[in-house]
Amino acid sequence: MKNIIYYFSGTGNNLAIAKEIASGLGDTTVLPISDLLHHKNIPEEYEWVGFVAPSYFSHVPPYVEKCMEGVIYSEWQKIFLVAGCAGNRGLSIQDMRKQVNSSKKNVALEYIVTLPGSYILSYGAFPVWYQKLSTMLSHRKIRKIVQDIQNNRNRKSLGKGIFYKEKYEPALQESIAKFSAIGMEYHVSDNCSSCGICMKICPTENISIENGKVKFGTDCSQCMGCIQWCPNNAIDYQGKAIHRKRYHHIDIEKAEMFIR
Repeated sequence: MKNIIYYFSGTGNNLAIAKEIASGLGDTTVLPISDLLHHKNIPEEYEWVGFVAPSYFSHVPPYVEKCMEGVIYSEWQKIFLVAGCAGNRGLSIQDMRKQVNSSKKNVALEYIVTLPGSYILSYGAFPVWYQKLSTMLSHRKIRKIVQDIQNNRNRKSLGKGIFYKEKYEPALQESIAKFSAIGMEYHVSDNCSSCGICMKICPTENISIENGKVKFGTDCSQCMGCIQWCPNNAIDYQGKAIHRKRYHHIDIEKAEMFIR
C-alpha cells in the first residue's frame, strides 16, 4: 500500500515523527503540510493519509487548520492523526479531527507522541540525557503506530489532554492571536550573515530576505524554527532567547527542514 503523511515542524520534532512512521510503513510520501494549500485533492493512490502536527498553547497552530481545511479525500482512504507535544496535547487532536470531519471523513487512529518542548521564549533546551530518553520512548510509541496502521486497526478517539482546563481557553486564544504580532517584533542582530536558513526552514514561508535583511511577515506560528536553527543565534524577541540553549530534534539535520 502507498501512504502519505503531512507534517508541520519548526524544530524537527514532528518531522522526525513523520519520517519514522514513513520508514516503518514503507512506500510512504512525506510532505510539509503547506503542500495542501496548493493541492487539496489527496491522490487516490494513497490508502492511509496522516497528519502530524504540534500542540502550541493546547491547540495546533491556526496555519495547520488552514492547510487542512477543504481537503478532498477518496471514499476508501483512511486517516490517522498524531500530535507531537511536550506533554500537553490540549485540544490539538480535536482541532485536526474537526477539519477531517468537515471534509466528511472520519479519523481511524489518533495518537500523541511526547518529545522535548522547544518554546525558547519561555525556556531553553532540555538536558541532552532527557532529549535522548524522550526520543527513545518516542520510538516505542511510533512502532505501535506503525503496527496499528499495518493491521488496519481503528482506535477510540482521544479526549482532551489531561492538563487542559477549559477555564483557561480565553487566555489560550488570546496568546494564539498574538502569534503574528510577536513574530513581527523579532529582532535580528548584527550577527546575521543573511544565510537564508531561517527563510528556508520557516514552515509558513513567513520569512524573506530583502536587500540582505531578514524580514518577517504576518503569518508567524511561533514554531521557534528561525530562532532555534539560526547558526549565529542572531534572532531573538525582547532578549528572551539570547542566553538560552538552542534545541532541535537530535535526529534531524537542518537541511531536512528546508521547505523551499
